[in-house]
Amino acid sequence: MVPLYIILSAVMFAWNVLVAGRIAQLRRAPRNFAALTALCGLLLAPALLIAFAASSILYGRAMQPLLWVWPVISVMFLLQVLYALSKRLVTPMFGVPIMLYNTVIAAVALSKFVVSRGGEPPEFVHGLAAAQASAAGIIFGAAALWRTAYAQIPLLAPALPAHWRASAFARGVLAFTAMAMTGVVLVEVPDGLAAVRSYPRYADQRLQERPGGDFALGLKIFPDLSGPVSRLAMRNDTALAHQLEVDVVSVVLTPAAIDGPMLDSLSRALSGFREDSVLVVVALGYGSADKGELGESAASFSESRLRMLDQITRRLRPDILLPAVEPYGAGARAVGTQPVQFWVDYLTLAAQLGQRLRPAMKVGVSASSYGARDSVLYSWAARPGSPMGVVGFSLLPGFDGAATLDTRMRIAQRWLLQNPGRQKPHWVFTAGGFPAVHGEKSQELAIWGALAWATTQTPIKGLIVGEAGDYNSERGLRAPNGRLRPAVAMLTRARAGLREAAAP
Repeated sequence: MVPLYIILSAVMFAWNVLVAGRIAQLRRAPRNFAALTALCGLLLAPALLIAFAASSILYGRAMQPLLWVWPVISVMFLLQVLYALSKRLVTPMFGVPIMLYNTVIAAVALSKFVVSRGGEPPEFVHGLAAAQASAAGIIFGAAALWRTAYAQIPLLAPALPAHWRASAFARGVLAFTAMAMTGVVLVEVPDGLAAVRSYPRYADQRLQERPGGDFALGLKIFPDLSGPVSRLAMRNDTALAHQLEVDVVSVVLTPAAIDGPMLDSLSRALSGFREDSVLVVVALGYGSADKGELGESAASFSESRLRMLDQITRRLRPDILLPAVEPYGAGARAVGTQPVQFWVDYLTLAAQLGQRLRPAMKVGVSASSYGARDSVLYSWAARPGSPMGVVGFSLLPGFDGAATLDTRMRIAQRWLLQNPGRQKPHWVFTAGGFPAVHGEKSQELAIWGALAWATTQTPIKGLIVGEAGDYNSERGLRAPNGRLRPAVAMLTRARAGLREAAAP
């Protein structure tokens, strides 16, 4: 599906360039129409580049002054089609579907621009943006919720009716494609509106006091690392962690980051947190070559990762080690859905390695999909005889907003009751929201809802908010322009409340 979408986007882009070039040279075309069309064709590529780059904090600062370009270009494409229809330069059979298609793209672009500035767009427009993300999820999966740079390409209307069958056929295919894509988005609008409206239910929830001070609040810092930490990420995330006075910091390493100098550099970056008695959680993620390596030999794949875990343990000395990030979440997306026994065998070897190298360190695993395989893996990890020292959950909303988060919390609570006796420590290793799609207020409320639930569960010893900033995904506490989102103020209040309850 993804390659097909890329090909289709390339065809749409080529169509726009072709139409813009022909209309610019067509003397019969109205001057204003020709100028507008030429401008759309000229600025489309830069606008797409700006929209993509502005979604990351690494480039967002430089691109923020130009963030208005994409919504403006989207509106210009819509105006171009409306002009063509009003002057009968294009047949309604082609023009109307393209008009509706461009209307959706323009509305979503404006909605995301308003959100990027900390505002709240009109509810229907916001619901339309959520609906587009749901439609994109058909192709890109859950990543469509946090990688909103998956932009649809608007279409230009030609200046005159088609004179050849081939061009008429091509227009028909494009019109049908645009109509189909628009239809999928419109079908998702009711669910998109429901998702946007679902979060206020958490506003009235309260944190459970933990007088024993046995609940930690943490933050995932830095992007998933495949190389040295950038100075920007180091400065911003360290400052935010100190501002929130977190008890835990979490980092995710990909296989590309596992080499001696890089790990030593990261160890120095984390030394300040250790000096402040902040726990360090390290998770091993996935690389682009992992799926192929696993397909060739499962044993070789596990042995390679165990060697990486050896270096991580020796050089970073984490307090909690996650040998695999979300086996049935990020893991399934990266290497495919593997049998439970594969992960059991690998995690057992990882726990034995950790016990040998660093007995005080706890090795754990996190549930994220809450399906049958996740249930079996959790049951194995949580039982008394398992080598896992800690078990956890990932609590994020879904395309339907808080409905998915509620479901995951109910399932997690049911799983916690499987071992009513002496239970292993549990953590919420990832909590967050999707501010670019469902709004910044939704992110604040989603984290608050997960935090309120976690504090009521005695076995859960902490919650880690992911992530500190918009790096690889648009779900950070810091927006690409450097602005701290409202969730930061909420976490500051939560931190103060938890400490006040734990004060002697």
